[in-house]
Formats: sequence, structure tokens, C-alpha cells
Amino acid sequence: MAYHALTLSKEVTDWLEAGVCDVPLDNVEGAARCEPGQPVRLLSPAGSLCAIGIADPENELVRVMALEREGFSSIDSRLLRARVQRALELRAGFGLARENTTHRLIHGAGDGLSGLGVDVYGEFGVAYAYSRGLMSIGRTVAQLLLEELGLAGLVLKLRGRDVAQAGSVKQEIVGASPPERSIAREGDAQFEVHLLSGLNVGLFTDMREHRAGLARYVRDKRVLNTFSYTGSLSVAAARAGARSVTSIDLAAGVQKWARANFELNALDPSAHRFETGEVMRFVEKAGREGETYDLVIVDPPTVSAAKAGVWSMRKDYPELIARCIRLLPKGGLLWLSANSRELPPLATLARDAFTRQKRSGQVLSLGGLPPDYPTLPAQADDRYLQVCLFRAF
Repeated sequence: MAYHALTLSKEVTDWLEAGVCDVPLDNVEGAARCEPGQPVRLLSPAGSLCAIGIADPENELVRVMALEREGFSSIDSRLLRARVQRALELRAGFGLARENTTHRLIHGAGDGLSGLGVDVYGEFGVAYAYSRGLMSIGRTVAQLLLEELGLAGLVLKLRGRDVAQAGSVKQEIVGASPPERSIAREGDAQFEVHLLSGLNVGLFTDMREHRAGLARYVRDKRVLNTFSYTGSLSVAAARAGARSVTSIDLAAGVQKWARANFELNALDPSAHRFETGEVMRFVEKAGREGETYDLVIVDPPTVSAAKAGVWSMRKDYPELIARCIRLLPKGGLLWLSANSRELPPLATLARDAFTRQKRSGQVLSLGGLPPDYPTLPAQADDRYLQVCLFRAF
């Protein structure tokens, strides 16, 4: 596809100099007429080349792939290989190796590859393209990772805005196809992953270090894990010596998956509790019946429209936090996470919930994305993850 020249305003050229690489489409005159995936040359008001990029009308963005001063004149294999090699060098410096831990290989704009993400699970990986126009670059990046890292294969998935149902995900295989079920490792822990199914494969790499961090808080504790999904946080708690772990999730299928993850880690599922049901109702009933837990984990999806219940983080999370505080004895711990950019700070939500329950609390830790999820200082909203720990009195 031929490059299309777009002239920028002085304001947008200043943004590029400040490090912005995701430019709103309506701030670039003529960009809205570009085809999805159209390569563009971005020109200064005086007509000189500022950057090269990709038009992504599906996400209403122009994605800058390289500034002029970097010395790349086109979005080709030389540029993409340089980006991939730099990304792999960063992870290697952290001691992350595909053989022994899941992690993120490519994280969008932070790695100079806006609109793309790649996670590794042993000898296979999953790549995400966040619009149809980025699928071609996604294929090239996937092939380069096979060459540079020695992966057996990657599943490239389209993660566009209109992908609402897991079963409708468009995906293709680069290299060898992974088995239907694989085993991913995080140190000594093992988790079953389904790399060919939907967008969510069973293990979120952005929570890796938070799973490991649970160990210091759970020994001999009664733990409740809400929205437990495939049980990775429950496994982490049980492996670290929790007295009991109760996992609650709406889907019976993922509860079966969670039990399998317990068995993979030589943990007896019958020594713990697996509840299938709607989280808000479970927590409310537990409060009425006087149940208490030493640690309550709340790691919800942003939205859910499952037939048995509808969840909206913005609407429902404040009430759920208040209900979970009711389950905590004095000194009990509340572990909260959120992956929504639109949600207020969790510390603010927790403060309001403690006040509603006429209790007080302490903030013990505030966390976010691990270092294999780099972001740009100029794009603060890209740091979407909040993880907070509170102590209740």
C-alpha cells in the first residue's frame, strides 16, 4: 500500500517531540480518509518529514511507528526487527526467559509497536492486533519473533473494538500450531492455558508479579477469591500456605479449569472451596450469615454480560468493595485490582467504602503493571492496571 502524506499542525508536531505516538485521528487533517492500515508520512507545517506511521480509523488514531530522527524511512522488516530486538533485550535484562515464566514480549507503544501485543507461554505465544489494519504488521512481527526467540509458533488474534464474543475471534497461526491445551510455567507454578480459544487464554501475564507477591500475605489465612476465573490467584494463595481458599466465579467451566490448575500444582481441590455463582450475591449472603475471611481478593473484569448476571466495574465496583469489607475481621486484608482507565483510583473507592461501613483502613501497597509492560511517559493512560492492598480495622 502506498504511503499517504499528511501535514501536521504545530500542536501535533509538539506532541510528537514530547513522546506521544498515538495521535487522535481528528487532530490530523485528511487522516480520516485513509484506509485501515494505510502507511502515512507525517509532515511538519513546513513540509519536512517528522515521522512515519499507520492510519487506524477503527480506533480513531494515527499510530506513529518511528520518528524521522531514528533513521527509518519506511515501515519494513528492518524497522520491525529493530523494535523486536530492542523489546527482547529489555526482557532479557529483567531475567525473563520463555522457558520458565510467562511474560509479555511486546507491549504496544511502549515497545515502539503501537497497537500490537505479544505474550509468551513457553514455546508458543499469542499475538494481538488491535485492529484489522494492523494484522499485516502483526504477521511480520510474529514471524520475526519466531526467528529471534526460537518460538515454535504464535497465534495471531484480532482484538478489534467489535470483537464482543470469544467465539467470534479472528485468528491465524504463524509457524506451528499449539496444542489445544498447553502448560505455562511461572517459576515452580504451572497453569493450563488454551492458546487457540478466544481472546483470554486462561492466564493474564500482567498479573504475574502480583500472583507471586500474594505469598507474603496468605500463610495460614482464610482467603476468598472473587471473580476467580481459572484460579491462578487461588493457586498462588494455596501454594503459599493459605489455610483455605474459596474461589467464586459465575462460570462452571472455569471452575473446572481452576480445579485442574490446583491438581497441576499438587494441591488437593477438595481441601478448598469452589463456588459457581454471581459474586455480588455470594458476598452479600456471606455477610448476612456472618462469614469472615482474612484476605479477600477482588480482581473483576471490566464488564461482563453473562446470562446469569451483568457486571459493570464503574457501576458495581464501589458497592462490591463495601460488601467485601463487611467480611473482614479486624486486621483483615483487602486486595483490589482494576484494569479500567475510566475508573477512579482504587484508593479513593476503598476510602469511600470504609467510610460507608463505619470502619477505617490502611493502604499497605499500591502497584500496577510489571516491567515487561513498558509505557510512554507522554501516554500516562496506557498504564491501565491498578493493584492495591488495604488492611481493615
